Amino acid sequence: MVEQFRKIQTTAVLIFMTIVASFAQNSKIIVLMGKVDPKYDGTKVFLYNRLTNENDSATVVDGQWRMERPFTVPTRHMFYSEAEMKKYNGYSPFGVLIDGPGTIQIEGDLQSFSASQITGSRSQELLNTYLTLMQDKKQDESSIVKELVSKNGNTFGAAFLLDRYGKSMQPEEALKVYELLTPEIQQTVYGKSAFDQFQGAIRSRVGATLKDFSLLNAEGKNVQFSSFKGNYVLLDFWASWCVPCIEEFKNFKEIYPQFKGKKNFEIVSISVDRDEKSWKNSLKNHQLPWVQLIDGQGDKGISINQFAVKALPTTFLIDPNGKIIARDLRGKDLELYLTRLFGNQ
Repeated sequence: MVEQFRKIQTTAVLIFMTIVASFAQNSKIIVLMGKVDPKYDGTKVFLYNRLTNENDSATVVDGQWRMERPFTVPTRHMFYSEAEMKKYNGYSPFGVLIDGPGTIQIEGDLQSFSASQITGSRSQELLNTYLTLMQDKKQDESSIVKELVSKNGNTFGAAFLLDRYGKSMQPEEALKVYELLTPEIQQTVYGKSAFDQFQGAIRSRVGATLKDFSLLNAEGKNVQFSSFKGNYVLLDFWASWCVPCIEEFKNFKEIYPQFKGKKNFEIVSISVDRDEKSWKNSLKNHQLPWVQLIDGQGDKGISINQFAVKALPTTFLIDPNGKIIARDLRGKDLELYLTRLFGNQ
């Protein structure tokens, strides 16, 4: 009788889960169902999404937590837990790729939440396949990305893979792989970002001539890059939260007076901060004497679609005619390069 009751109970649970999944699919909602150790009862789980400006939370009850979100577009929700925050005084967020309405199950330990197992998302499964193949080390990264995208071009996860890991390819090759995405997937946030990134990589390679652009300075005035024509310009992409960027300012403060005024040289720092207040506070704290502009448009900004900036700090040295002659010069390497450059004039 006990065994028979367990079978009936299991069947009832499966039927319930099927009903929930069907309801989610038909109702255009995403049901996120978590399973954890009951010792975490009363602990909160948090969701945030900076792409769609969504936030949510749920409390663990009887070893389970649940959220329901309206589905609008394919996206990537990020998660962290209160338990991880308490243990480490911080957290390692992990993302779940969302294809469409439906039910996604997340199971793991809340103190290492980023190691959770996820089922119910085809795109997430594709990402997991990529990570497994990378661990096997039987293929190089670009081959893995090309193979997975070519076989899954109608999947949101393919756009994510290409955007996140397509930089392992030459940009011309990456654009050909991009064409393997269906038109619908090309128009997703990661599809558009991948395209802009590869175009930006072509536009910002050494030897390329820059297309003119304009950005706001701290006074809210538009500054055209073409206004610096006739100068050697060091473009410096940074953010107020980037520690290596702030450290590099020490080198810039030593280099700038050596060449500014004596030679036709200028530094133009471009912040990618989305929060203008944080940018202005940082400028006030660090007292930087060279040109300061902001490109706070995220994936739509010139930092991506014209310069393919994926890491900070990133620098480009531009000659008086607007041609890129070097990139990623930092510290003593930058000083030596400029000394040789102006020494030959």
